[in-house]
Amino acid sequence: MIKGCSPLSGMMLTKRNSPRKLRTAFAAFLLLVVSLRAQSDHGSAIYDFCVHHQGQQVGDGICQSLVDAALRSAGLTCNPAHGLGREVWRISSTPAGVVISGDFRKVLPGDIIYFHDIAPDRNMHRESLRRERPLDNHVGVVDRLTLDGVRYFNQNSGHQQSVRSDYFAFANGLDMVDYVAIYRP
Repeated sequence: MIKGCSPLSGMMLTKRNSPRKLRTAFAAFLLLVVSLRAQSDHGSAIYDFCVHHQGQQVGDGICQSLVDAALRSAGLTCNPAHGLGREVWRISSTPAGVVISGDFRKVLPGDIIYFHDIAPDRNMHRESLRRERPLDNHVGVVDRLTLDGVRYFNQNSGHQQSVRSDYFAFANGLDMVDYVAIYRP
């Protein structure tokens, strides 16, 4: 059971809570479960697409092509007006320190990961590059998020245009990126 979300929690059969009210509450609970299941089914389809296409080039080989194709495989589209979906988690490096928003436990396989202003040469600090030229953005699909990093599927990383699994460690990676955000499509 999903803690705190059940319309049946604490409901007992009394005159005030008739069988009809129980049936209504149970129907509402089933709708909640079905909607959560549908949401996780999209993530499963996106994740499965990436697993099955490892080692292959998807579309023109750029990172966004992988995400677009994975979303289409789940019956979704990337709508520029709505972005990549609802942000569920973010980590960024600021002069005051690392800032984290959201709950990492809510991140699921198949969510979309977005790296904002990532330094293409991982040997250089992003602040030294910022003055020279605008930095790149990168996007992929989450495999799993841990307390110290994220494993994700991507392509066009390191000039390799096929789908592969990479790991981004927060301990030594945050100096190369403005922020990392994870979205639920």
